[in-house]
Amino acid sequence: MSTSPTRGHVLIAEDNRDLSRIMSHLLTLAGYDVVTVHDGRDAVEAAFALLPEIVLLDIGLPGLDGFRVAERLRGEAGLQALVIIAISGYDADMYPGRSQRAGFDHHLVKPVDIDALLPLLGTKLSDRAV
Repeated sequence: MSTSPTRGHVLIAEDNRDLSRIMSHLLTLAGYDVVTVHDGRDAVEAAFALLPEIVLLDIGLPGLDGFRVAERLRGEAGLQALVIIAISGYDADMYPGRSQRAGFDHHLVKPVDIDALLPLLGTKLSDRAV
């Protein structure tokens, strides 16, 4: 029995459990290995433990907000190449420059359009392909 390789490891940090379950299911169907957490502190711990290539990070997380999580991840030497995508109910214009300063690579507005998300993941993962 052959197993196809995953496209990469994705950490979803989203406190809306229905949304995280839907995104996890869609990304798993697209070939990604997905782990979900529901608060900022768990997001930091999971990223340190799992070393994913990509984090989908809600800005309005309990515990630590997404900005603080992104800053912590960007400050960790082993995670600086990580692709961090903000998932928010507000567009980036609501936070002038803050998403970029925190270390987000992209900013998507909820509800997330999977057709907009997948190219961001595929492009970044293929850039890292050896």
